[in-house]
Amino acid sequence: MLEVNEFLVLDYVRDHDPTSQTDVARALGLSAASVSRMVARLRADGLVADAGTQPSGGGRPRALVSFRKDAGAVVAVDLGGTRCHAALADLAGTILVEEVRPTHSGGDAFRTLVGGIDAMRMEARQRGVPVVALAVGVPGILDPESGRARDAPYVGWDDFPVVERLARAVDVPFVVDNDVNLAALAHAWRGDGRRVDNFVTLSVGTGTGAAIVSGGHLLQGHHNGAGEVGYLVVRRELLGRPISGGLGTFESRASGPGLEARARELIAAGARSSLAPDEITPEAVLNAAADRDPLARSVLDELLDDLAMAIIALIATVDPELVILDGGVGRSLGPSLESLVARVAPSVPSVPRIAISSLDRDATVIGAVAAALELARRRTAPASVLGAFSLSGVASHAG
Repeated sequence: MLEVNEFLVLDYVRDHDPTSQTDVARALGLSAASVSRMVARLRADGLVADAGTQPSGGGRPRALVSFRKDAGAVVAVDLGGTRCHAALADLAGTILVEEVRPTHSGGDAFRTLVGGIDAMRMEARQRGVPVVALAVGVPGILDPESGRARDAPYVGWDDFPVVERLARAVDVPFVVDNDVNLAALAHAWRGDGRRVDNFVTLSVGTGTGAAIVSGGHLLQGHHNGAGEVGYLVVRRELLGRPISGGLGTFESRASGPGLEARARELIAAGARSSLAPDEITPEAVLNAAADRDPLARSVLDELLDDLAMAIIALIATVDPELVILDGGVGRSLGPSLESLVARVAPSVPSVPRIAISSLDRDATVIGAVAAALELARRRTAPASVLGAFSLSGVASHAG
């Protein structure tokens, strides 16, 4: 957990600025020698500085270290199917300012992305700190060789040269990766997967995807597509159905748009509901299900069945200790968690802990902060958490 522990040491120094290495070791349960080595690396990276000594009533005074919040900043962006969330963070990962804009508000998703980056860089200039790295999460599969994004229908990308276009638009080192991969990094750093070597982040929102961390390594697959659970087939009647508009059969059902489409389908078939056709949204369906609307309950039950089958497949394949439900729909399933577990339990020898994300809507942008920090420090992302974490979109520029 070396790199992750460095993050935690940096967090502690920032939150208890100034502090001693002894206090850091005691608070985090690390050895004094390990903390000394990590502080030396952080000092060499320009992230901490010596801050004199701590007054002592006897014995050798303790040397203090302080966080250098003025050393620079990073930009992190979560480009989602409906919203683009951009943030500026200091070099300890504290978010200083953020903004959210509709994904297609700039005319197309890429213009919106660049607009969010530009807004954060302007904030950095106003604060007098240089932007030293950038990380972007996108809802698609990134080719590790070409940096082209595919199967991202909600942002209108299919074989889109996102890395090449971004290299022309910015002049700082950057990384682009799948949004759920970055969410998994966030959970390993500051979320529900902290110090867990085997977990799955299952995101169900506008789109559907997963990031699988097994034995402390992110599974990426031959095409960088491991965890693309949207392509699962969980119903026999859907076997053989071709991918349509970049959506697999599972994603077409188990997603926000899938919930909405299924509710409309049932109403068109004559099902009775308190929902009017013009007010059907994923949120409205879930709220109506909570109010025991029969149609909405039916749609929710189908979703829980589909999710249970997907989770069973993940358990059988990678045996996680923890499954984290994220995404707008996934995070809304807290009241149905017991019912979901009950659907999973009979079919597997051991049920992992299934939890709702504690990072709200911020997991991908927090993960992007972590990836940008690691890029700024010229290392890969935390190896013990994500192994060969893809920095497929790295491009270096002279600032």
